Amino acid sequence: MKICIENKDRHGLVYDISKILLKYNVNIISMEVIKNTTYLETEALSYKGEQKILSELHKLSGIVQIKSIMLMPHNEKYQQMDIVFNTINEGIIITDKNGDIIYINKIAVKILKIPNDDILGQNISRALPFCKLLLKTLQTGKKYLHHEVYAEEYDNHYMVSSQPLLDENNNLSGGVAVIRDMETVRQIYQKITGQPSISFKDIIHQSDIMEKLILSAQHYASSNSTILIRGETGSGKELFARAIHNASPRRDNIFLAINCTAIPDTLLESELFGYEEGTFTGANKGGKLGLFELASGGTLFLDEIGDISSTLQAKLLRVLQEHRVRRIGGNREIPINVRIISATNCNLEQMVKDGLFRQDLYYRLNVIPLYLPPLRERKEDIRLLANYLFQSTVNNINTSIKSISQEAFEKLTNYDYPGNVRELSNIIERAINVAQGSQITAEDIILFNQMQNTSCAHGLNEYSTLNLDEALRRTEKNILQQAMKKFSSSRKLGAALGLSHTSVIRKMKEHNLSFDKNN
Repeated sequence: MKICIENKDRHGLVYDISKILLKYNVNIISMEVIKNTTYLETEALSYKGEQKILSELHKLSGIVQIKSIMLMPHNEKYQQMDIVFNTINEGIIITDKNGDIIYINKIAVKILKIPNDDILGQNISRALPFCKLLLKTLQTGKKYLHHEVYAEEYDNHYMVSSQPLLDENNNLSGGVAVIRDMETVRQIYQKITGQPSISFKDIIHQSDIMEKLILSAQHYASSNSTILIRGETGSGKELFARAIHNASPRRDNIFLAINCTAIPDTLLESELFGYEEGTFTGANKGGKLGLFELASGGTLFLDEIGDISSTLQAKLLRVLQEHRVRRIGGNREIPINVRIISATNCNLEQMVKDGLFRQDLYYRLNVIPLYLPPLRERKEDIRLLANYLFQSTVNNINTSIKSISQEAFEKLTNYDYPGNVRELSNIIERAINVAQGSQITAEDIILFNQMQNTSCAHGLNEYSTLNLDEALRRTEKNILQQAMKKFSSSRKLGAALGLSHTSVIRKMKEHNLSFDKNN
């Protein structure tokens, strides 16, 4: 029997209720008093027995009404808590102050793949020994956030946070652990770090050579084989890699990119393979996932692959052959499921001949080759790209520039772009900053060879008798003097030379230069 007794405020009501139940020899399971309401749960009674007790309870002074209830207040709160905890995508484990498990939600059961009843009431040190972080919280009263831990008993990694539970007197009453599986962590990482989704439709082109290349890449996207993208700097290798990933069955999983020349070799190894706790000074508590693990289920893009060391070449070959990685300082083989797309502007074939790149790794990486043409070989795309880059830039800055003149387009089309699309983007943005009318003119288009000619206007012979520092100082002064003839302010001069406004002023002072007041 579960009932709710509403009553007027008076002393001795609980005693009177207990006397009636004792008279009929009825066991009380629980009784809760909240303000002017008493909640009562007893053992199961027959209908006749229940009616006798209710009749006597109604005769007590101060009783307003008695009604049946489904749940006692503490059970109702527990049920509400259970509903809330089971709507979030994280595992929740709650213990008392001794570490005995008093609650585990369905997500934790699913993540850990254990039956709920198997661990309730057990001490967490025995039931879930990898949760040492929660034991540490119970010992110190401190919270610990986002620690990666390895559960040997499940051969898996989890992200764990722990926090103390305090009673109304601010004393420790227990602790709660929040557990995420690494797939959830990967998804969060992708949402935080992911760039806008790139598709083949985002690759600006109208040339036949690019259309054929895109059709080939779309076909290759459905495969799991490695792809080696070749092309000059700035030709769009990462753009193609992202488009391939987003057209593949892996599109809903993570895409990670790393430039192999951007970080030192030893750091690159730890980024790719991760490390175990205590491997070296300053290592993260719980170790660190490498990009191979983090990208599992998705795609890992290795840019500038031709520049990695022979040691890393051997380790990468092993990953490609066995589809398993071993963290630095660890001895466990961790299975991975990741597609590798690599890119380079090096002549890998010549590097193989010269003994600088492993032949076996070359064959593993180069299952599907893609060659991106330089911009000078697809000049019909330049106008389309220039317009796209122009619109993208003016939409993000405050400018009165409305268009690009026909003469400017002709100048852009006749240039060979050693830096490819990246250089074209640089030229367009510089032109928008230096143009003084409502339209970019041919004079506003400053090409790299123009800057070279300006900087070398006096030739190297002039400096043949000088030391390097003095020669560099004179060259810098000469570049500034030549540029100052065209640009009438330090801001425009800085935009043209790729320097900040303050850097231009500082350099002008160093060389004792100033703008002609008559201009």
